[in-house]
Amino acid sequence: MKKYNVKFLKPALDDLEEIVLYIAQDSPPMALKMYDNIIACSMKLETFPKLGRKVPDKKMNESGFRMLVLAPYIAFYRVINDTVYIYRVLHGARSYPLLYTDWVIER
Repeated sequence: MKKYNVKFLKPALDDLEEIVLYIAQDSPPMALKMYDNIIACSMKLETFPKLGRKVPDKKMNESGFRMLVLAPYIAFYRVINDTVYIYRVLHGARSYPLLYTDWVIER
């Protein structure tokens, strides 16, 4: 079975740091557990790059974005050649289509 590289881009890494720091204010062990869960679920994209669903937002969908639900967070990614690029990891309650205009659509 083909393996893909999974790469967290800087904005996604910044999101992960923010998530961990926020949760750690109340519970450092839960912060680490959430971090481990996000990483473990994201790494499933190595083998199953289309595991996430298409993004309902038309513009994002046309750009090839998919979303992997990591409740309560969502990882937004694109598959380009043999690499899965994770662009952002956002809380599911955020209005991601509005944030999308600020994303750099590059690898």
